Amino acid sequence: MKNILVLLADWANGIFAVLLASWCTGAEVVWWYFLVGILLAMCPDLDAIPELWRRGKLAASSEHPTDHRDGLHYPIVFIVAGTLLAWWLGFWGFVFLFATLLHFINDLYGTGWGIKLLWPFTSHNYKFLGRRVNRLKFLLVSDGDWAHINTSERRLRLLVSWSKDELPSYIDRWGDEDWIERWYLRLNWISCIEYGLFGIALILAVVTLLY
Repeated sequence: MKNILVLLADWANGIFAVLLASWCTGAEVVWWYFLVGILLAMCPDLDAIPELWRRGKLAASSEHPTDHRDGLHYPIVFIVAGTLLAWWLGFWGFVFLFATLLHFINDLYGTGWGIKLLWPFTSHNYKFLGRRVNRLKFLLVSDGDWAHINTSERRLRLLVSWSKDELPSYIDRWGDEDWIERWYLRLNWISCIEYGLFGIALILAVVTLLY
């Protein structure tokens, strides 16, 4: 049941994508459009299937020092493809474009190790509003790490990045196998944003279908 919590943001993204595509094209929304939108919003995470199959969970940590987002999380590729599909298919192309774009926006501030925002121009991972140790302050304090990291690592930065070579060492030291329990079963600014977005999306979807 707790695993569903990490999907709420993608479900919200799929709903928002359908509403935005409808606004752009004037298409009338049917209830099942939202189901397709949700599936499209989750499609960049198809690269997680091999790890789920092998381990039964997703976690970049000392036990598994790689990030599934190395597989399909390349925003520039999806933006180009989505723009072409929007031009060619209209409504459904816009749904694909908005759904995947919102997915990547979520990955830029959420719980993971960012994404390769500027690939193929650089292989660095980027993340907004984060620390290079990739932990929220309350986790660093509760784990006893806050007092032992330097000042630059404590500061919440607008943008952080990791090179392809240094990312595995950060994941090995700071990755968390129990990230769902520690990030989503406690209220913090990330979980509150994602839960709030899902609530807003659900309300907008119901209002759109009823009126």
